[in-house]
Amino acid sequence: MSKGCWKFDEEDKALYIDLEEEDTEEDKLYKKYSSWDQTPDILLEEIFSYLTIRERYYASLVCRSWYRAFKLQNVWSTFTLEDTTLTRGKFNYYSGWQYVLDHIRTSTCLNKVGRNFRTLVFEPMLNFYNLYEFMNMISWYAERQGSDNTSVAGVGTYIRRLKFTFPCNMANRDDPDRIRVFGTGGKLLEALKRLMKNLQNLRCLELIDLMLDSTEALHLMDDICTNCTQTLSKLILINTTRYNCPLLHVGVFINLNVLVISPQNLHEDIIELIGYTKLRHLHILQNRYSPKDTTIRLPKRSSWIKMKKSNPYLKVHFEIESHKASDILLPIDLLEHSAIPCHSIVLDNPNTQLSPSMVLTHGAFFDSTIRVYAFKGVTRYYLHRSFAKRLDEALVQFCRMCPNLHTLMIRDKISTATILEIVSTAKCLRCLYVRRNVVLKRCDRAWSKILDRSPEYYRWIKVNSHSYENTEREVSRILGYRWHMLSEKEFKAQIINMHI
Repeated sequence: MSKGCWKFDEEDKALYIDLEEEDTEEDKLYKKYSSWDQTPDILLEEIFSYLTIRERYYASLVCRSWYRAFKLQNVWSTFTLEDTTLTRGKFNYYSGWQYVLDHIRTSTCLNKVGRNFRTLVFEPMLNFYNLYEFMNMISWYAERQGSDNTSVAGVGTYIRRLKFTFPCNMANRDDPDRIRVFGTGGKLLEALKRLMKNLQNLRCLELIDLMLDSTEALHLMDDICTNCTQTLSKLILINTTRYNCPLLHVGVFINLNVLVISPQNLHEDIIELIGYTKLRHLHILQNRYSPKDTTIRLPKRSSWIKMKKSNPYLKVHFEIESHKASDILLPIDLLEHSAIPCHSIVLDNPNTQLSPSMVLTHGAFFDSTIRVYAFKGVTRYYLHRSFAKRLDEALVQFCRMCPNLHTLMIRDKISTATILEIVSTAKCLRCLYVRRNVVLKRCDRAWSKILDRSPEYYRWIKVNSHSYENTEREVSRILGYRWHMLSEKEFKAQIINMHI
């Protein structure tokens, strides 16, 4: 009689299922097994690093080899804390089931693999209690360093990167266009400062959307300045404060290479201090939560001139992200700020159409330094088909004024003839991104009046602009690699390299 067992189907009916008989010794000799248990550790580490903590645990139950890989160093090099990480369900009579941080599970995790953490990432969490408790626990382990029987040495010692993002938008999550901004502070801010104090070997620090008061922000980085003055190489401070408040701490890190900061935290004194550091890339970033009032101004022209004399290799990058057409973009007084060594301008404002005059103004004042000019995102406004209402002529003029242009991303409607004119004009252009869905297959009559070219050149544009395939072939020949127009998905997925 064969062995079997009972099992319930989808309709809760009991079924009797026969189990296979055990293999004989002869069958075992000829039976073929997979070799996944023999996968090299370097591949297992890479595979496990893409899994969540729960998925890693399930994978560790497969075999002894995978159980050993579960505790390898690179598997836990990046630890990301989210709302449900290391939690257990707890029923609340008022709110129902909630995820509460499991202190025993967290303690076990830190004891077993905490010393392998190299990057610590705090995603925007709505459960502030879990966030507060976890930061205090890892700080306690970093302070103890195995001095008692409940902690182990090495937790926090090897962490090189800390990223903390505060969910400052407390509006309804179902309505993304509505914004109600609140800042962190109180006990949560104390826990964050305690954690930063204990991470003494940081190379990269990212604090995003804290929205602090000015009095709290002035002492936010005191301990970081004490511990990481010579080691910190990358610092990201996005919306550290909600209103105008200079953060002089950024000028203390003498080996800083990349600084990302919001305009409300800049000042003339900060720009002068930066001149005495080894900073190479200064990103001035304005996102959807940045203040949109007219009180935010960039430092004056004199401070930029002094900074360029002390640090002539510094490159400035402007990044602007907004989602409302009514948002006031970063107020750059081009006559006042033309001394800025602007290396790149990246605009991600799909609801706002940039005027041709603004494009030409950017080219006129940053002509000798700008190398990256990008309009990101998919447009959400009406795109005119008329040549007079498009950006074609302005973009070609921009390419003529900027001889060092390397990267150009265009989201607006242009023609195939304009694409050919752009790659022929911009001699240093190597990266060109356009949306295939909005490219017009035509050669506008206006080009015959605007272009001061030979008849052969105009004939070349006219012939190749009537076909997408011919346009792509000619652009590929000029750029030196196989170029093609991008789909909407490909266009949105592009990552612009501004450090070129």
